[in-house]
Amino acid sequence: MKQNDYQGNFLSLLFIVLVYFFTRNYYSPFFWIILGLLLLLAFLNEENRLFAWVVISFFGGNFIVIYLDKFIGGMVADPFFRVIINQILFTIPILSMCYVIKQFNKRLSFFFKKPESFSILYIVLLFIVAGFLLLFFIKDGFDVFFSLFTFSLLHAAVQEVIWRGILLTQMIKITSETRAILFTSLAFSVNTTIFGFSIAVLLIYLILGWIFGFLTTKYKSILPAILVHLVVLLFSFLNGWIQLPIL
Repeated sequence: MKQNDYQGNFLSLLFIVLVYFFTRNYYSPFFWIILGLLLLLAFLNEENRLFAWVVISFFGGNFIVIYLDKFIGGMVADPFFRVIINQILFTIPILSMCYVIKQFNKRLSFFFKKPESFSILYIVLLFIVAGFLLLFFIKDGFDVFFSLFTFSLLHAAVQEVIWRGILLTQMIKITSETRAILFTSLAFSVNTTIFGFSIAVLLIYLILGWIFGFLTTKYKSILPAILVHLVVLLFSFLNGWIQLPIL
């Protein structure tokens, strides 16, 4: 294995560790690792250096999201509106990562485009989404249906742009497609520990992350992953696994 492969694998695993420390509020080891990463920049090649800066901008953007969310929380009374604003705030790490990538004159993503091939998958998923929408409408009324659908679509789109659109692309550049899917899936699942650590939830999100990554690389687009992510969220809401303050 080439030295660049070792560097890419090391940086990808380091990112997973950083995600865990960040989501669990272990800020002391988190910042020590970030400091070490900054010192390591001079010894990395261009692609690995870019990924290191993308990682730093990702967490920098997320810190801004946390503090802005707390600030807005004291001003916005409606809980559902606050949830929607929180999702919109995640455009901050997206923009910060895009800025860094553009500074290196590199491509933002391999997957910000229409799917390269049409599949029966889209028809099946569209029917499933239509079924969920009908069930929501019948069960809880249009207002609840519209609120849940709005959140689900926004959350799915933002998360897939971050994890499969940007981070997966950058990891593919420094490792390989297979390893990049694995690493981003691990980081994606670890990121859910921000709501509390659970092995079951971790494994579920690991599998979901792998599915989203596989769909993204197979169809060369994040659109299938967004659609499947949307279906998963609607299914979770319908079964009461996830709840939103919509009343």
